[in-house]
Amino acid sequence: MSTSLTDLQGYVGKSISDICSNGFTSNAQNHCAHFVSHAHGIDLGLRCGDMTFKTKHTGASIRCDEIYNRLTLKGVWEDRPAISDGLLIFVISAGNIMNNRMNGVPQKHVGIHFGGMVYNFSNGQHKVVVDPSVEAFHHKFKHQYAGGDIALYYGVAP
Repeated sequence: MSTSLTDLQGYVGKSISDICSNGFTSNAQNHCAHFVSHAHGIDLGLRCGDMTFKTKHTGASIRCDEIYNRLTLKGVWEDRPAISDGLLIFVISAGNIMNNRMNGVPQKHVGIHFGGMVYNFSNGQHKVVVDPSVEAFHHKFKHQYAGGDIALYYGVAP
């Protein structure tokens, strides 16, 4: 599923309950992967619908590492394809990527790159936000996450 700039702009300010109809909307959960999966139609690995019996096997992916690890085209941000609008952009300690596989650690995040900006779900604000640049997105997590090796990775959504 292709995501347009208009689609992404329409998500800004929305809570996960505005986006997910499967009821996986607790503010106690991390929803960054959940948001990008609904926006892009990604259904790899555990999905929001799997969290209750009546919606099992429906919905969007909810785990960053499961998305990244199942993508065919992925790697360090500097090696991303020339056309980067709509790419997934992941931020994580470089030490938690081994053989181009992401470890299931708590400090990881994903957004959607479009027009030089990064659309992502703020778990602190409980809504979709937009960072004005890749640098701003990276800087934000360099200060939130432990380690001096906080790096960016790309993924091409299926």
